[in-house]
Amino acid sequence: MWGFELELKKSLRTKKFWLILVLILLIYAMAFKEVKDNLEGATNPEEVLVTSVIGYVVVSAFLFIGVYALMAGATALNSDLENGTVRVALSKPIGRISYLLGKFLGQALSIVVAIIFATLLSFAITKYYGLALSSSLLADITLSNGLVLLAMLQLLALGLLISTFVRSTNTALGLALVLFFVTGLVMPQIVDGFAEDKAQEEFGIQKWGDFSKLSPEEKKAYRERLDELYREYHLRYLFYVPQVLMLDILKGIERTTFNDDGTYTVEYLGVKRAIADNPAQTGLIAGLIPVYLGLAIFRFRKMDLR
Repeated sequence: MWGFELELKKSLRTKKFWLILVLILLIYAMAFKEVKDNLEGATNPEEVLVTSVIGYVVVSAFLFIGVYALMAGATALNSDLENGTVRVALSKPIGRISYLLGKFLGQALSIVVAIIFATLLSFAITKYYGLALSSSLLADITLSNGLVLLAMLQLLALGLLISTFVRSTNTALGLALVLFFVTGLVMPQIVDGFAEDKAQEEFGIQKWGDFSKLSPEEKKAYRERLDELYREYHLRYLFYVPQVLMLDILKGIERTTFNDDGTYTVEYLGVKRAIADNPAQTGLIAGLIPVYLGLAIFRFRKMDLR
């Protein structure tokens, strides 16, 4: 409990935490116009609002809060080793496991505060555009932000694991940033390229002009198959990247049907339905949190703290 209170106070006082809150506020401020453009002429404004907030705001906010979560975890232990806080803390009646869990919970609560702030801003956008905060709307916004929270807790636990291997704060910070952008930006591009190559091979597409030769039914089948391959390859090769799995889940909040005349129809399904339709992705996001945390505890118990 002592470690939890200490880490919570440290987390809420850091400049990084308050910078994240400011960035979230700026993202939501920029989203007001984006949401307004999407709502114009919409026959289902409540559903369009939810998809806009999730698609534009939540994903953007995750980029900044996700970096913060990974950095906070990656610098949690090594900074205490450098200034001697660990030795002072463990001289009290507190074990290593309790100390590490206290750090995780303290950092996690600071992320919860940021998510609550983001959720309240989502409600503010809803009221600003005169839409009623119905139970379904409240549930969708809350569930989407809850999913983001799980993804960030996984990054926090991963960062904490990194912190048990790298004693230098600067090295851990650099490693966390490289890891975040390589796994979140570079690897998805490579894996998606594999999926596209597979789809083109199955449909006999050797160059871009071959796609235009497909019939409308074949084009529809190609898009559906490509979406299947994206999700299949993400689960196979990117199961450890929560931001990718989170986006795969959130894509399921609507269903796009391509018509024979070249147009398409969008059907809103909701966040609850999207999560229920993606149990593997949801399970991996939540399930890797205790895995990383358990490995961090195992490693910390064997560390030489001198």
